[in-house]
Amino acid sequence: MAMDNEDQLVRAVSLIESELYDKAVDLLRIFLDKHPESIEGWYNLGFALASSGKEKEAIIAYDEALAIDNMIFETWFNKATALYDMADFEGAKKCYEEALRIDPEDAEAWNNLGNAFSRLADARSAIEAYTRAVAIQPDYAEAFYNSANAHFIEGDDERAIACAEAALELDPSLEKRVNQWIHVSRDRLESTRAALERSKRRKQEPGD
Repeated sequence: MAMDNEDQLVRAVSLIESELYDKAVDLLRIFLDKHPESIEGWYNLGFALASSGKEKEAIIAYDEALAIDNMIFETWFNKATALYDMADFEGAKKCYEEALRIDPEDAEAWNNLGNAFSRLADARSAIEAYTRAVAIQPDYAEAFYNSANAHFIEGDDERAIACAEAALELDPSLEKRVNQWIHVSRDRLESTRAALERSKRRKQEPGD
């Protein structure tokens, strides 16, 4: 009987890997009717539901898994992602923070936390999160781009350009996204520098 139960989970995971999410959901619900204590069952049910666009049901499944063990990084991370996809950015932020308490060295979680902060219009916290992401994973082009965009929104054009250039060096395919705004940053930076130079020259000129 134990082998049958294990086979059901293996089969469900195989269905998920084959992107047959509805079939996986059906199999996992049957399995969980008999084994409601299975963390793996609830976690995989949440994943299958989220992958099929049923985020609300997925969150319920993840909560069942968390009620059994709330110290599993992947459960918090995936719940956060489901909440983010539902535009519940505050909820997503809290779940990413819980995930990072368990594994503070996960670069993707820091990047995603930054995205949640950005959606909450907290650019400074977003930049801090993106900075943590690239400190952990220096070749994380997406996090560099996200940081560039956050700096741009904050009006810090010098850092926006620097981060954008780092992102492009790592991943040239980001060029189209960068080009949507980088010329604005360059123009603003040039205008600021020109204004400072004019001000400096005026101060150096002798008085009338």
